[in-house]
Amino acid sequence: MSPLMIASRPLVVSQGRPQVGDEETRFAGGLNIVSADDALGADQFRRGENGRLTIFGAFQKRGGTQRTAPALVAGSPIQNGQPWAPGTGAKQTLVAVNGTLFTTTGYTPFPLTWTQRGAVQALSPIVAPWFTPFISNLGTECVYIADGGALNKYQANALVTNLAGTPNCTVLAAHNERLWGAGDPAFPDSLFYSGLNDGDSLGVGAAGGGQIIVRTFGAEKIIGLRSLGTSLMILHTRGVSRLTGYGQSDISVQPAGITRDVGTVAKFSPLVVDNLLYFVSDRGLYVASEQDVAPVNTPDRPDPLSIYLPAMSAANLAAIRLTLNRGTRELMIHVPGYGIFLYHTILKAWAGPWTDGYLSPETTALFESYNENDYPIVLAGDASGFVSETDRPGVFRDNVAPDGTGGSAISMTLKCRRLYAGDPHVSKAWRNVYVLAALAGSKSTTVTCTSETVSDAHQLDPSNVGTWGFGTWGTGTWGALNQVSYEEPMAGTGYFQDVSITDAGEALPVFSQVRVRGFLLGRR
Repeated sequence: MSPLMIASRPLVVSQGRPQVGDEETRFAGGLNIVSADDALGADQFRRGENGRLTIFGAFQKRGGTQRTAPALVAGSPIQNGQPWAPGTGAKQTLVAVNGTLFTTTGYTPFPLTWTQRGAVQALSPIVAPWFTPFISNLGTECVYIADGGALNKYQANALVTNLAGTPNCTVLAAHNERLWGAGDPAFPDSLFYSGLNDGDSLGVGAAGGGQIIVRTFGAEKIIGLRSLGTSLMILHTRGVSRLTGYGQSDISVQPAGITRDVGTVAKFSPLVVDNLLYFVSDRGLYVASEQDVAPVNTPDRPDPLSIYLPAMSAANLAAIRLTLNRGTRELMIHVPGYGIFLYHTILKAWAGPWTDGYLSPETTALFESYNENDYPIVLAGDASGFVSETDRPGVFRDNVAPDGTGGSAISMTLKCRRLYAGDPHVSKAWRNVYVLAALAGSKSTTVTCTSETVSDAHQLDPSNVGTWGFGTWGTGTWGALNQVSYEEPMAGTGYFQDVSITDAGEALPVFSQVRVRGFLLGRR
């Protein structure tokens, strides 16, 4: 072959393998344990234990729990609680445990002083009581208590039980200047109402009270009551109705059905937030207005409760509870045996579950209260008789004693969606993972990267700190301190990477972004 022919051959230049990457720029899409791996949204994650979503869509480890005092009744579960802010006098918190009522006035440094009101087991030790602040027959403020027997009330630091002539209710609601009740086993489909501004007259005809049989869907048992706008919402085991027209005008209107498709068996699940009624059915979390009922479950953001509810016992379904963390705008949903799930009412996304101290001992009650600065907080009662403050500032362990000692570590896990870096059918050689985080001083944050061929873990260095966006605006500050982009090497090849972040340190780290980088394999 002549040199000219050799020179005429095409010149082949070796090309480098294309670089590819994938990332979660935010986590605002929330928890998704329902969809297939390749169907998760770009901002969703597969696991989010013991963490929450921030309002900006980052993922943050939750705070710890601190017991407010020694066990109120050792070994007996807390049944329920209620904050009370009367127009006159100090704020109080009421708690029932094993049928005995305790209250605390104000929110002083721990340990709080809980005072027993009334006799031991003056209330039912079996039926968890329902609390509703209203007006008594004397025109004074009080808290009415329904425990499956005749009506009770707490006023002037005294417990009055079994008000004469009142029905055996398990749920109450204040609506249009009347007290309403339901749950009498002799009249399971009936509503009872009081006279105007006189809760003592609930169901007492001679004093202006009465009874309404609700048969919008036949003889469906009434489980829950909530006041929503101009309507008294009535939740049946299967169906939701509403009642309007009772007030000073005394105009009687028949109950009207909203839906017969879905209801609830959990009397503590209905909760009104931002003029919407949330409740848990046997199919998951639902939301209702005065005209409509719909699941929060969507194809893009599926409800994680739908995975667990079908396998739960009737007793555990009935024990599901909802409360609102007003500071973070989260619905806290206690699912017995699984912990606390969170639904962010602004982002419309899920996080959780919260486990560890919420399962050991098992949470039995969640309710709002106020701290020493009158800021809204959430208290949790457990099966051992303790009342604890959730997300206690400066507390990073669970079941911390009232004096701030002891407690157990909290283990957080964030597992990103599966990162395919483009085509899920093409293998890649993995090189680096990047995590944008503010560790807040945690010394126990680990990033684990797993492909089909290898799994490797890297502990992030909390001393690698810095600042971004640091400055002032007006009289405040903006930006975030100590947020760092951590770069760690990755090994192995494969079609995807599963990136998990765990933390067992005593801090509240925040994670904003995760990114992986690699190179395509195969023919070039």
